[in-house]
Amino acid sequence: MGKFLCVKNYQTADGGCARLGVESEQCIPRGRRVQGAAVSSGRFRIIQRIKVNGIGKKSIVVAALLAAGTGPVLAVEGFDWGGDFRFRVTDLDHIPTNAGSFNFYQLFNRDRTRVWLNYGPNADTNLRLRITNEFRFYDSGRQENPKWDPINEFVPDNIYADFNNLAGGKLSLRIGRQDLIYGTGKVILDGTPLDGSRTIYHNAIKVTLKLDTNKIDFLGIYDEAWDSLAINSQDIPVIEQDEAALGLYGKNSLFEQAPFEYYWIYKTEDDSRTSDGTKADADFSTIGGRVMPNFGGGFKGNAELAFQTGSHGDESVDGRMLDASLTFGPDVWGSVKPSFTAGYYYLSGNEAGSGDNEGWHPVFSRWPQISELYLYSWVGTQYSIGGWSNLKTPYLGLDLVPFKDSKFQFRYYYMEADEKNGPGNGDKRGDLFTAQLKFKIIENLTGHVRGEWLNVGDYYAPGTDDARFLRLNLLYKF
Repeated sequence: MGKFLCVKNYQTADGGCARLGVESEQCIPRGRRVQGAAVSSGRFRIIQRIKVNGIGKKSIVVAALLAAGTGPVLAVEGFDWGGDFRFRVTDLDHIPTNAGSFNFYQLFNRDRTRVWLNYGPNADTNLRLRITNEFRFYDSGRQENPKWDPINEFVPDNIYADFNNLAGGKLSLRIGRQDLIYGTGKVILDGTPLDGSRTIYHNAIKVTLKLDTNKIDFLGIYDEAWDSLAINSQDIPVIEQDEAALGLYGKNSLFEQAPFEYYWIYKTEDDSRTSDGTKADADFSTIGGRVMPNFGGGFKGNAELAFQTGSHGDESVDGRMLDASLTFGPDVWGSVKPSFTAGYYYLSGNEAGSGDNEGWHPVFSRWPQISELYLYSWVGTQYSIGGWSNLKTPYLGLDLVPFKDSKFQFRYYYMEADEKNGPGNGDKRGDLFTAQLKFKIIENLTGHVRGEWLNVGDYYAPGTDDARFLRLNLLYKF
């Protein structure tokens, strides 16, 4: 059982408290005395309102929760607040793109501050506001972007209301600007790709229906290219065009050893770039599913398959995606906990001269899916930065825990294009190596170092330099 009791739905399979592997700001330490009884269960339901005291400088009223067949939901009554500060130094060295001879050559420090406030008028209602600011310092001898000078704009990247336990506990509702993350993020994660990791929000309505082992989120999304809520706006675009979507994302745990997910997303884009460089409206649907089998004996799998259909101007949209992997975690080396992964990731490319667009059209997935370095290499393609498409890559990986409160990850990707459309005359994008070490320094202060190397292939023009990505990241939560 993990160290933290989760607020909301951020509990990991091993009982920890995490959101994409990062401890949530909405956690309280396990074992905290609650009206004389220690909280220890990882699955809960609301029975009464109780008080939790001694959480640092905070004292909040929470909803008491006990074992039940649904995931944890801990509603906060009263005021609660906190935040985090992130310090990053990033080095981009000759990262190739599809924009002619242009490559990314930058060294910069980015500093992000977030402060959040929760208010729960009662056990079933919660209001949340989070304000985010990020500024950057660029090496003046390399590429710069003056829009990120301090002090620039302040962005309310979370501003929403939660209404829980509707219809006898079967429904819940979240209205407003919120983060949406599903599965491994291959379809839905980032609604604001042009500002990097400063924000990932969507302006959305989410209705959650719970039926025994089935949980379905019904989604309505509208994201604007320029944030109309930004304070002291510096005209920093968060996406190239206004976008909207309707859809659903379901999760089913009927089969304990093979939980699965399924989704349908209908998305529209106003005047977005087509494959021939012109602009037109896009209307397309993405239908897919994902299964996560546990085979026993330390073997676990992941398989996701999706298809797209629709139109983008005069072109038909006909994208395909496959993400499959098998992980083996042998019971050896004690606390080192090694695991070995082999997988294959495929995103269809556009076949030249077909009259249609067979390339995978990113939905809300323009973020560093498998590589921070290669995120930049999509500049000059139809979908620009983070526009993952036209890719096939088998890969191998190793994960382990080298020391307490740490995690090391290594990956090798043999990257190819599904269709030859690069500056070179071939389809090999290159050999990509990524390594990352996460660690805890002291309570509330964590960090990571990450390095990536790309040996470029013949997809790029002869003479293209190999590329490097380096990053130091520190995160303090308060």
